[in-house]
Amino acid sequence: MKKILTVFVFILLFLTKISLAQMSDFNLNDLDGNNIKLTELLKKGPVFLQFWATWCVPCKEEMKVLNELYEKYKDSGFVYVAVSIDDQKSISKVKPYIESKSYKFITVYDSDKSVFNSFGGQDPPFSVFLDRNGNVLKTYSGYIKGDDSKLESEIKDALKTGSN
Repeated sequence: MKKILTVFVFILLFLTKISLAQMSDFNLNDLDGNNIKLTELLKKGPVFLQFWATWCVPCKEEMKVLNELYEKYKDSGFVYVAVSIDDQKSISKVKPYIESKSYKFITVYDSDKSVFNSFGGQDPPFSVFLDRNGNVLKTYSGYIKGDDSKLESEIKDALKTGSN
C-alpha cells in the first residue's frame, strides 16, 4: 500500500509540475534562533543548500570553497545555506565552528534531518542547487577537490537564466 501511495504522489507531482523545493520548503532556525524559510530565500536568487556536519571533514573542505563562491556572487543574488545535520550530541559545536571561520553565509539547524531526508540526502556532504523558481538544478553527493570552476560555472548559469 505504501508503494502505491508513493507512486501516486510522484505521478501527481509530475502532472501538477510542483517542484521538489516547494514540496521540501522549510522553516529552520539559524545560529541566532531566527526562522529561515526556503521560499523567502528563493526570492533573492538561486539557492545552494549544503547539508553538512561538524564531524565531516569533506564537508568543511567544501564549505571553504562555497564560502569563497558565496562572497563572490552574493551581490548578484546567489544564496548559500549551510544546513547542519548535527545531532543533539554535536549540535553545540556548529555555531562556534562557523564563528571561528568568520563565515557570513546563512547556517541553519536540521538536527532531526527532516529537510535532509526530504531532498533524498544520503551521506554528507550532500548539496541541492535550486533555481529561483525552486526547481532542482542539480544535486551533489560528496566533495571532490578541484570542482570549484565547474561549480562556479553552474552558479553563473543559474544567475543568468533565472533572472525572472
